[in-house]
Amino acid sequence: MSEFFRIIGVALLSLVCYLIIKPIKPDMAVFISISGSIIIVIMCIDIIIDVIGGLTDFVNKIGVDSQIFAVILKIVGVGYLTEFSSSLCCDAGNTLLADKIVLAGKVFILFLSFPIVTALLNMIVGLLP
Repeated sequence: MSEFFRIIGVALLSLVCYLIIKPIKPDMAVFISISGSIIIVIMCIDIIIDVIGGLTDFVNKIGVDSQIFAVILKIVGVGYLTEFSSSLCCDAGNTLLADKIVLAGKVFILFLSFPIVTALLNMIVGLLP
């Protein structure tokens, strides 16, 4: 829980710096916002690793195919990275680039989900008489 409070502290500190610098140097304020965001993501990496480890243990216990689990993790990762990158672009005032990142994320998620869809369809076809 203390890690969460540190993350909130970094966010609030970044926000205060952003609000102080923005009227003086708007270009520098964007870099402060982006830097704060990157620091927060770095702080979350240990938590993400712990969650993935717990999920991996759970998946191994219930006997789900590890390849399908890996694909699902990649899809979730692409979703988070897409959202983060798109938000950074929006914060920097470039919504056009943010929209293209979202499009690319959707295409990659579709591409990554193809093996799961194929396996599901094969399973359905195998159940048919």
